[in-house]
Amino acid sequence: MGLTSRRKRLTSFLAEAIEEHLPQFEPHSVDYQMVIYACRDLEEWMKCKWALNSSYAIYERLEETLDCEREEFSIFLDFWTSHWLEKWKERVTLLLTKPKLPPSVLEKIREAKTIYQGIEQRNELKEMVTQKLVRQGEVCMPGFIAEHLIIQEIAERQSVSGILDITKLTPLDIFNSLSRRISGLPREKGPLIYLRIKPYML
Repeated sequence: MGLTSRRKRLTSFLAEAIEEHLPQFEPHSVDYQMVIYACRDLEEWMKCKWALNSSYAIYERLEETLDCEREEFSIFLDFWTSHWLEKWKERVTLLLTKPKLPPSVLEKIREAKTIYQGIEQRNELKEMVTQKLVRQGEVCMPGFIAEHLIIQEIAERQSVSGILDITKLTPLDIFNSLSRRISGLPREKGPLIYLRIKPYML
């Protein structure tokens, strides 16, 4: 079975699990977008918890688990989905339109994104931040949150120092700064991600 088929199998399991917790969930409607996000996040969780470094390795391990421990996996998936939905309610805000921000704020965000794209080891940085988030219990959208926090950190540094010298901006420095905030995230309640999709009232 190829990677695409295995991923479709997992999304099918997740759709059923979400529907168990949300009876009003319609898997064949726009609501299915939730399943796509959940699948990506579960892959990220397994990658972190199982110490694997590729999608192929994740699905090989998953197939072994399904073959040998199907009932245990069903119990785990139900628990994980419940936790993910709680975090979805807490961390994700759905919007009909793009939020209106002051031009100065938008400019800082644009500049921070450009600087982030210029960091040679940005993928490694995002991966470190994502895994730190997962270890802190942020199972919903950790990749999105990681990128948001990194860009926010760069924008804040830029506000303090003016023109930011990218050569002095090391991934480890950014990670160490964010690590302290991430450690405190369990005490912070509120959204970290804003999505422009059809509102789904959870």
